[in-house]
Amino acid sequence: MTENSREDRNKKITITEVAKRAGVSVGTVSHALNNVGYVNAATKEKVQKAAEELGYVPNRAGRTLKTRKTGLIMMAIPDTSNEIYFGMIQAMLTVTKQNGYSMLLYYTNGDMQEELKTLQLLKEHVVDGLFLVHFSYDQRILDEIRQSNRPVVLCGMCNHLWANSLEPFDTVSIDVYEGIYAAVRHLVQMGHQKIGYLAGKLGTEVYRQRYQAYRDALEEFKLEFREDYVLWNDYSEIGGYNSGRTLFQLSDRPTAICASNDQQAIGCWQAIRDLGGKVPADMALTGLDNLNISNILNITSLNMKETSVGEEAARLLFWRLAHEDGELEYQNIYLRPELVVRESTLGSL
Repeated sequence: MTENSREDRNKKITITEVAKRAGVSVGTVSHALNNVGYVNAATKEKVQKAAEELGYVPNRAGRTLKTRKTGLIMMAIPDTSNEIYFGMIQAMLTVTKQNGYSMLLYYTNGDMQEELKTLQLLKEHVVDGLFLVHFSYDQRILDEIRQSNRPVVLCGMCNHLWANSLEPFDTVSIDVYEGIYAAVRHLVQMGHQKIGYLAGKLGTEVYRQRYQAYRDALEEFKLEFREDYVLWNDYSEIGGYNSGRTLFQLSDRPTAICASNDQQAIGCWQAIRDLGGKVPADMALTGLDNLNISNILNITSLNMKETSVGEEAARLLFWRLAHEDGELEYQNIYLRPELVVRESTLGSL
């Protein structure tokens, strides 16, 4: 390969060269490739063909400096192993593409410092908007949102503490309190008086709300609360497995277990079987998330409407992006989980 051929290969094609090849103005090329303004179909096709033939790559960074728009939004989730987020991601991505944007996915592990990093990226104009599924309710989160001056939609996978707070963001709430309450009520209606609870991660708001619903339901139905029937863990399948073994081996064990998410319920289901027990004959079981595996294992669970969460969040985010110059009231969307009754709670007593 000659030196000249190397230079030709490495040379960056400019928008001016595309315009010359297509026989149009530079402005028309910009409009055609960025879907801005009106360009008739024949001209747009001609521009796109010229860009492809020349190998033209648009300069996103340069366009961002001029328009203050990146064409990117970010979705930040706490967990990549939990299937509950898959439907949410797909719904968010579909709406993002419909609006001509691309989406970045950020994994926070439910850690506040990582959640703060997503807001810092927003503030630095790396993305135009952020949908943050967060576990932290810290003043620093609020401060970063205020300083970002960019559209933000928050979802805590619970009854959002900052909904209707007059802060500069939209929220999506999931009534997990009502969900767990409904699960305990169902177990009581099936005749259970001794109900254990897999509580999730201690100190996390989403699991605090679920635990409070369990406590309130026991009180409402005049059932005894027992500390040894409640086990906190890391909300994972292995956490549910270990907790399930502990509860099943109690001398006076519960006849039913309410798990605060499906991963724990699945681990508990396996623990009961490994110890020679049967669900629901020896111990009834409910979960929360309505994962596909819960359907296969016939575990009663709660449909968290995760696809609707993604759709609503995307709608709010792009609505806000389209009206950034207007003083529009911030919105708070509320969704209620739906109890899906299966074999794991039927016919056990």
